[in-house]
Amino acid sequence: MRKTMAKKSTKELIVSLEKHGKKTKKKIWKSLAERLAKPTRIRAKVNVDKLNKLAKKQKGKIFVVPGKVLAMGVIDMQLNVACFEYSAKAKEKIESQKGKIISLTELIESKPKESEMVIVQ
Repeated sequence: MRKTMAKKSTKELIVSLEKHGKKTKKKIWKSLAERLAKPTRIRAKVNVDKLNKLAKKQKGKIFVVPGKVLAMGVIDMQLNVACFEYSAKAKEKIESQKGKIISLTELIESKPKESEMVIVQ
């Protein structure tokens, strides 16, 4: 974990991702924790357009963004997204297509299979 100041909630999320990774012995959780521990300016910023393109290639997957989902672009299909943060417009666009957007904490609680998830950078 980085040594600079981060929000307490962010630190707790990173720790819970690491614990879940050790408990389940799945590398994806450790990878998410490492990506989330990076400085804010380096974290992923993904537009819904990129998620839409990925969804066409990988149907039925949960797209995990260890950063922020932004609203630029158009969505023409249902998306399931788990992310650290999202803009209000991005949430609106995803939900308008009957998609779901959840937090990383909710993702941990839902216990998806590693094969159902795709990390988007």
